Amino acid sequence: MNQNFSFKRYVWLLKRQWYENAAIYKWGIVLMALLIVAIFGLFFLASSWENAGNDLPLKLGQMAAFGATGIVFLFIYSANFFESLTSKNRKMFYFSLPVSPLERVAITFTFVAIVAPLLFWTVFTMFDFIAVQLFNQIHETSVQMFFKDIIMNEKTFENYLGYLSIVSIFTLGSLMFGKKGPVISIIFMITFGIVYLWVCKWLMVFGLHGSDIVIDFHIFIYFLPVWWVLMYFVMKRKEA
Repeated sequence: MNQNFSFKRYVWLLKRQWYENAAIYKWGIVLMALLIVAIFGLFFLASSWENAGNDLPLKLGQMAAFGATGIVFLFIYSANFFESLTSKNRKMFYFSLPVSPLERVAITFTFVAIVAPLLFWTVFTMFDFIAVQLFNQIHETSVQMFFKDIIMNEKTFENYLGYLSIVSIFTLGSLMFGKKGPVISIIFMITFGIVYLWVCKWLMVFGLHGSDIVIDFHIFIYFLPVWWVLMYFVMKRKEA
């Protein structure tokens, strides 16, 4: 089995991943678009019951559309990334391909961390732009687009790392546990948070922690490299 990284094999694997899962990716985009339109439509209807200058309905619509489509995106593009390997025969074929574990990890990272976020950002921003323009024209307000108003600020990179840390856990869970991956990933994250709070509590008892016990979500970001290193070794072990 190849162990060195080859850009040529990487491109070949990239094309293969896209063509084999093109239908899922396209239907994911369609589903996200339908959800966004439906949610914005509901909040536009709600805005007709409010005063003309009240932009709260649209802001709520932006957050609801972002959250709902984000969940759809999470399950289609990360939690089920390795769903095609649930069959023993397909799994054997996939891990017998003449590519290295590093190339497999690189492809996974490309789709989960780069391609999927770009698709999500493009679809959401397109419909958000239309909704904001219509709302501002109808109600004579100055509502900002969601990413400009909330996401695209001085913490943009930090927000991205937070997103990446979560989808990395789901992607690793998909690789290790197949269809059970999403459920196990959620249980792991909850358990991880409980253990973190427990450790903070005992550190506070011994005077090594402040008086406030809160979940610092940076803790997930700190472990981000760990998930991808684990993914590499899991792939390497599955090849054996």
